[in-house]
Amino acid sequence: MPEAFRVLVVDDERSVCDAVVTLLNARGHVSVGAESGEDALERLRREYFDVLLCDVRMPGMSGLDLLTKALDIVPGIPVIMLSGVSDMSTGRDALHRGAMEYLVKPVEFDELDRVVQAAARRRRALATPPVADTTNVELQGGPLDKRHVRIEDSRFRLWVIQRAGGQDLVAAIEAPKVLEAGRTLLGAYGYSSSENVMHWEPAGT
Repeated sequence: MPEAFRVLVVDDERSVCDAVVTLLNARGHVSVGAESGEDALERLRREYFDVLLCDVRMPGMSGLDLLTKALDIVPGIPVIMLSGVSDMSTGRDALHRGAMEYLVKPVEFDELDRVVQAAARRRRALATPPVADTTNVELQGGPLDKRHVRIEDSRFRLWVIQRAGGQDLVAAIEAPKVLEAGRTLLGAYGYSSSENVMHWEPAGT
């Protein structure tokens, strides 16, 4: 089985966004969609992603502006830009701003998957997960609000599982795939390096 990577897909056309997310997940990745640059930036602040896959032309915040802001929040994250128009000047601008790839639609999905995997493997091989103060990270929101934990890898999320009489905590990049009978996944805390806290996100959001 190929290695699974976390991918944030950004496209203002919901049908396109959902289709790419579905196809990537079918290949074993863990992808989520965002329909605006603002939504994407908020997710980048709360969650770890191996790759950002972004449309160029979007209303409001353009893909190029998102590229610049995303790299400010998560330096080194591979950004793959997708454009419906073959525009050399826009492509050069995207690469100059730090994009790893600039692809023109329609893109063969095998090729897109290959580029995503290559970018994610390169990042994981080169990156040293940044954690500011691993011994005293505050949890914000959710069932463990205001508590403090120690984390050893900023990519990890702290998954909260409800069981009879209490809760279980699992630190992992991906959500637990199998839960024992009587247990429910409530959500997870994701690390924000800019704030040195972990924000709560309920399951299913």
